[in-house]
Amino acid sequence: MALGVELVPVKYRKLKVVGEKILFGEMDMKEFDGWYFRSVGSELEWSKLLQLYARKHNIPMVDEYLKTEGPLRRFKSVMSWQLTEVGVLYPKSAYVESFKDLEKELETWALPVIVKLSAGGRHGRGTFWVRELSDLEKLKRILEGRKEKAKLANKKIPIFRGFLVQEYIKNDGDYRVMTVGYKCIGGFKRQMKEEKLILNKSQGKSLGIDLPSDVMETAEKAGKVLGVEVAGTDLVRSTETGKIYIIEVNEAPQFKVFEKRTKINAARKILEYCINKFRSHCELRSTEAISESGIAASPLAPRNDDNL
Repeated sequence: MALGVELVPVKYRKLKVVGEKILFGEMDMKEFDGWYFRSVGSELEWSKLLQLYARKHNIPMVDEYLKTEGPLRRFKSVMSWQLTEVGVLYPKSAYVESFKDLEKELETWALPVIVKLSAGGRHGRGTFWVRELSDLEKLKRILEGRKEKAKLANKKIPIFRGFLVQEYIKNDGDYRVMTVGYKCIGGFKRQMKEEKLILNKSQGKSLGIDLPSDVMETAEKAGKVLGVEVAGTDLVRSTETGKIYIIEVNEAPQFKVFEKRTKINAARKILEYCINKFRSHCELRSTEAISESGIAASPLAPRNDDNL
């Protein structure tokens, strides 16, 4: 069944600012009913410009966090602060700026610990399991190797600064929960991670399961606190206390594995949520226009497009 909307992919490099307008080709970005940000990446400047433009013209956006702290929420240090402040269970953490500071900080911690690049890393490549202090030398070599690889490929050389240290929560595997509009649509459980420095591979196949209620509730609360309407949240249950801990809340999550494990069409769920949100916003603006001026402003009708 078609959703009756026109979906227009917009790439940052196709945007331009002309006077007080942000244009996509010849189309003013304010002419869209709403914006869904599938990715922000390193486009901090464009993200801020679009944030200001959306505020000025009252354009609804998904995710909501982009209208407040913006892409800075992607940093692990910011996320940990926000979750801890409202009482969501999150592993004991510390944030340090440099690798030298990291070495000094870990002298006071009971090992093992989790170390994360605050700016993140795709597919777990920014998450490390430090079991003994000698692992730090291995970690340093890995980061230097990534710099050298980028240099040889004539790519931007990464600057590794900003490290989040986390208490290691003993568990029997982690949950990946997907929430849309702050409501859980499903999830699966991954087996324990392989015991190696880079924590990006599980020991076995992930399994689609009926999620425990406390896992769903915690994931929904975390997404709401952070303003991430479409989230892939990682959680673990402590094998020592039975309590649920948030490990990470990912905005614009990938959902290929999710759909395979749960048989849920995540892309459709996201689009349906965006359509309902944007349509409600348009209807509200129309009602306000009638109330203020007495002149009817027609709400945007569903577009005739069968591509979705």
